[in-house]
Amino acid sequence: MKNLLAATVLVWSVPAGMAMPATPTATAAPAAAPGWTGLGRPKDVITARGKLMEGMEALMEPIDTITIQTGPVKNADLLHRNAELIADMLSAVPHLFPPTTNLYDPKSQTPPTIALPAIWQNFEVFYQLAGAASVAARQMAATTGDKPLRAASLKLRGSCDACHALFLRKYVPPKTQASDEQFDFDKALGNKK
Repeated sequence: MKNLLAATVLVWSVPAGMAMPATPTATAAPAAAPGWTGLGRPKDVITARGKLMEGMEALMEPIDTITIQTGPVKNADLLHRNAELIADMLSAVPHLFPPTTNLYDPKSQTPPTIALPAIWQNFEVFYQLAGAASVAARQMAATTGDKPLRAASLKLRGSCDACHALFLRKYVPPKTQASDEQFDFDKALGNKK
């Protein structure tokens, strides 16, 4: 309410004929300037978000593990800390996907990114899914008890997987070829027979 009141006072205090600075629209592209890493360094942004995702996966490992273990959940404090960190990281995720990082190439074996163009075609859905996953992580951080922790772990993993199913390139294992079976490892490694 204070911000609305301050904005109203500011608008009425500007002398007639004096233009207010234009505010950028959602569709306006930012001017090239230092700090717009999405413009000047899109591949660095892709690398950064990949590192963030790898970090979250490392934090998820003990969280995922409790769903297959029997007996009491161990290290609940660690699980809570990891979930809290994941929640914070997930809140940053959508901001690491500026349109300039839409560099997926379906023909490439190793494209610059495995984030699918669907992210930018349905950005609001992507944003909401990241937010829902962040909420699931925060809820897990506040959950106690073995059975509730396991349920919260599954909910968090399901939230991550829901986003990945829509917006991440599916993993397709390489196909074995006849030449693979005939490959001479000894010769390639310099081993004598």
